[in-house]
Amino acid sequence: MKPTDISRCPLCGGANECQLCTPNAYKGSCWCARVEIPEALLAQVPADSRNKACICWYCVMRFHRTKPNSTTSQKILPGDFYFEAGLVVFTVDHHLRRGYCCGNNCRHCPYPNPQLIATG
Repeated sequence: MKPTDISRCPLCGGANECQLCTPNAYKGSCWCARVEIPEALLAQVPADSRNKACICWYCVMRFHRTKPNSTTSQKILPGDFYFEAGLVVFTVDHHLRRGYCCGNNCRHCPYPNPQLIATG
């Protein structure tokens, strides 16, 4: 059996870009600590790779975008947004409560930029 590559996503095989899975001595905060990784997605990881390698940002976001919007974290609360030049701008608190990036390049998005991850 081939050992698990901890720098690769166990679902798609792409780079997981997890700060905690790198061999670097500095183990600072990582994008994966700021998103909700649902149990249903973790259950899709092959048994031999569970708790050995992180799921990548793309797989987490794809899962969140395809699930039904039935959670209470999807509610927009007072103070979650403001208007600027006729556009709605969501705050960091709203994004963090939602638990994932919508991919619309929001001004206050606390999640990593997908283009930066892809080019790393």
